[in-house]
Amino acid sequence: MKTTKVCLGWPWYNGPDKHTYQRYMEMVHYFGRLQERSHWLQQQVITGGLHDTPPLDKDKVDGDHAEITAEDGVFEFFYADEGGLSLPGLARELVVEKALTLGCDWVMMWDDDMLFDWSSFLRLWRHQKPVIAALAFTARDPIQPVIYKIREEQNADRGRARRSEPVLGYPKNKLISDADIDGPIAFGFGMVLINTHVFRQIPKPWFHSTACGEDWMFCVRCYDHGIPRYVDTSVKTLHKKYDPQWVGEAMYEERREQFPELYEKLAKVIM
Repeated sequence: MKTTKVCLGWPWYNGPDKHTYQRYMEMVHYFGRLQERSHWLQQQVITGGLHDTPPLDKDKVDGDHAEITAEDGVFEFFYADEGGLSLPGLARELVVEKALTLGCDWVMMWDDDMLFDWSSFLRLWRHQKPVIAALAFTARDPIQPVIYKIREEQNADRGRARRSEPVLGYPKNKLISDADIDGPIAFGFGMVLINTHVFRQIPKPWFHSTACGEDWMFCVRCYDHGIPRYVDTSVKTLHKKYDPQWVGEAMYEERREQFPELYEKLAKVIM
């Protein structure tokens, strides 16, 4: 069976953040055990499967989703820590370059101020989509999902223009794409998994740092090159606010109930 090579990229800004460092070290340990167990399964070292071994997700936070199966095959994980760079677009660029040099099949990136479940990688990877992200929210107020519709407009002076429309009423607990929001989808890269074939379809530089963000712009370029983009809204993250508070779906829904007029206005904002 083919070995799947995955580059885990950390485009740190100044991190890892002190509030997420412990969790990230635990995730590194999880990926190491996941790799080891994938080899054990294929070599049939463990008779009758993995039911007699300690679970990869010891707290069973997310059911059995974090557990590997024989159908998942063999994994090898590599690490690309590109911290201390002022431009996130440049950091992402260097992560991808390393992934391609290593011959990786996939690149998974997450930001230094995010938390997520053990199962997030496997749940995204099992969809086998070229570009797929987990559900994430802005840390700044007003809190909103980082899911956007790409709007195309004709400008008399500049010709075609691309703008960003927030998708506040996203479908919950579902794999969503363009059809689900009635237009081209773009999103933030708090946590994203990308097949490296995508970077051979799009010319460099892949990540332009713009006012809308290098992640949003990457989605626009994927759209222009006919590459589908997806968000699995059942794979949830938490985003650190300065307090620190952790922003997730529950806080977002709470804010929408508290400030309905604000969110009605926000829905009409085109950036």
